[in-house]
This record gives sequence, C-alpha cells and structure tokens, in this order.
Amino acid sequence: MAKDIVFCNGLELDVGIGFHESELNIKQTLVVDLTLEADFAATTTQDNIEGLVDYYEISKLLEQSLANRRFKLVEALSVEIARLIIVKYPHVTARVRLTKKPLDMPRVRAVGVECVRSAADFGLRSGHGS
Repeated sequence: MAKDIVFCNGLELDVGIGFHESELNIKQTLVVDLTLEADFAATTTQDNIEGLVDYYEISKLLEQSLANRRFKLVEALSVEIARLIIVKYPHVTARVRLTKKPLDMPRVRAVGVECVRSAADFGLRSGHGS
C-alpha cells in the first residue's frame, strides 16, 4: 500500500481533562495534530471524493464526540481520538499528537503525548471507509 499522508495540525479542542485538583471542574484547550496514512490511488486517479479522508469531517466528528466527555489522562484521550477516526476511516493509520499547557506547571510551555493506531488495534478490519 502506498503511504500517502493527510494531516490536520493545530486543531483546538476544549475537553474536560486531568486529575489534579486544579483541572477537575474545567475544560482545557488541547491542540491536536493528526497524521493519517492512507492510499490516495482510489481518489486521485479520477479526482473523486469517494473514499476521501476528509479532515473537515474529522474535525467535526472530534468536536461533537468529545464535547461532553471527561478524561483523566491525555494518553486515554489520544487513543480515543485515534479510535474515532479509524471507526470512520478503517483504512488509515492514525498518528495522534496532543499537547496542552499544564495549569499547575507555569514554567512549562506544553506537555503531551503521541500515539499511532490502525484498525487492527481496535479489532476492526481495514477496508475503505465512508
């Protein structure tokens, strides 16, 4: 399979995240950078949107799916973001990078995590998605 890349950088999501006292009853803005490995062959030969990995749709999916949820760990959130993307697009490999400004660490600009997942990691078959 070809390794073509779709990316979406700097997506800001307001999420209930954290387990320290200062984080418990608030939402924090996290910055999400996505790198999705796909194969453009099916869509580019005919300039066809069928099978397209649509970053607009992904951003809306993440905003809606995470709006009213709460996570203790950025690690768990990064895996959930990967899962949401792969359920919609099982033929991609998703690299999810999350960063946030830690409220209780004023001398640190950002902390974060990165995970890489594919359909197999969630027990899904990789085929062409919607």
